[in-house]
Amino acid sequence: MKKMVVVLTVVMVLAGLILASAYTVFQPAIARNQAQALSDSLASLFQGTEKLTFDRLKTDKMEIYSAMSGAGKLAGYAVRVVGSGYGGPIQMLVGVSPDLKTIVGLQVVENIETPGLGGRITEDAFRNQFQGLDPAKEITYVKNQQPDKNKNQIEAITGSTISSRAVTTALSGTLEEALAVIKEVGASTAAK
Repeated sequence: MKKMVVVLTVVMVLAGLILASAYTVFQPAIARNQAQALSDSLASLFQGTEKLTFDRLKTDKMEIYSAMSGAGKLAGYAVRVVGSGYGGPIQMLVGVSPDLKTIVGLQVVENIETPGLGGRITEDAFRNQFQGLDPAKEITYVKNQQPDKNKNQIEAITGSTISSRAVTTALSGTLEEALAVIKEVGASTAAK
């Protein structure tokens, strides 16, 4: 019995050391890949714009990036939004125009929604509905009817109302706060 305990202890210690070593070795590559994925997702929000650079705004309240063109012109802002879907958290990035009056893009970065139902929030047909909406107004959804862009509506995914609601609710709540933060940070930056 003592021999079995010693063997199991040695195996567990060795396995722990191997995992810790692997984590240490691969951590820089993981960080580079995560940074590249974030950069790609941010760039996809502002399609049709030349090469952009992104700078994170100095705020502890939320994750907001300014998008600058190669000519030094502001192309817009990107805001990280997290909603609570049917399967768990839905992480998104939403692009907003420089004047803060229009949503220019939506990218679903991570989700564990049901494939073929809620997972359809990653499809262009769903995401493109948000382009042109007003980020300052509440975003709502309609079922089985044509949405009215003037009323800031999108059409919910059939059979996946929970995921559609999660996206619209998260965007509405986060964008309201984000716009205030951008205006505050922008005003303090302009004053310097």
